[in-house]
Amino acid sequence: MAKIAVVTDSVACLPPELVEAYQIRVVPVRIILGERVFRDGIDVTAEQVYEWQRAGIMATSSQPSVGDFMETYRELAKEAEGIVSIHVSAAMTGTYNAALLAAQMVPGIPIRVIDSQAATMAQGFLVLEAARMAEAGASLDEIVARVEALRPRLRFFAVLETVTYLIRSGRAPALAALAVDVLQIKPILTMQNGRIEVLEKVRTRRRAIEAMVQRMTQDVGNRPVHAAVFHAAAPEEAEALQRLLLERFDCRECYLTAFSPVMGLYAGPGVLGLAYYAE
Repeated sequence: MAKIAVVTDSVACLPPELVEAYQIRVVPVRIILGERVFRDGIDVTAEQVYEWQRAGIMATSSQPSVGDFMETYRELAKEAEGIVSIHVSAAMTGTYNAALLAAQMVPGIPIRVIDSQAATMAQGFLVLEAARMAEAGASLDEIVARVEALRPRLRFFAVLETVTYLIRSGRAPALAALAVDVLQIKPILTMQNGRIEVLEKVRTRRRAIEAMVQRMTQDVGNRPVHAAVFHAAAPEEAEALQRLLLERFDCRECYLTAFSPVMGLYAGPGVLGLAYYAE
């Protein structure tokens, strides 16, 4: 293990091969269905969540507990000299606060908890950068400084097939005012100040995908870019979008990743999006 251990939560939707390669510790969010509690991506798959949604079965979620984080930090403290813990936007969930509280209750090792102000692979890229720096032998302060410098440069766009689940979750109040499903409008979502916002409204899904790529083109220009395409039960579209990014941009890396079950719970099937930052 690197001297500095890296922790995140399952909302980051990191590809499993990266989690394994960099020994990133992922603390799962919990999905609650009646009396049963599932650990995101461990006890339940995204496909199961979509089956529940199609059947009209309502599940909810809950952040990892303070105890979950304490257990993780104590285990890592046996080998690591420090821990950096990077989490989903604090404006959306209490995960960051739970991690912060846990860090204060685990003595004997420096733990730095960072609000990514993001989600999915926008959060994941911060985690990945921290893990690469840790592997290269960087100090805890160096890693935190780099993550905080990279954070405002991250971009995240997504188009939803339906906004029903996100409105129901209460995490995107701006959507509630839009009769988008009735009018067949496809909102393009982004994150600003850690909150989900409607960036643009377009008439069709194809136009929404084109608009996301166009915004990325304006933003990136000819600069090298680190990108990821994420989806919820839309693998063919995601693969096509990944191919397009690889053709159009100077991609230093371009990952394809599926939504974790808890993200599918909020967004429903059919989400397609991209996250990136330019050098």
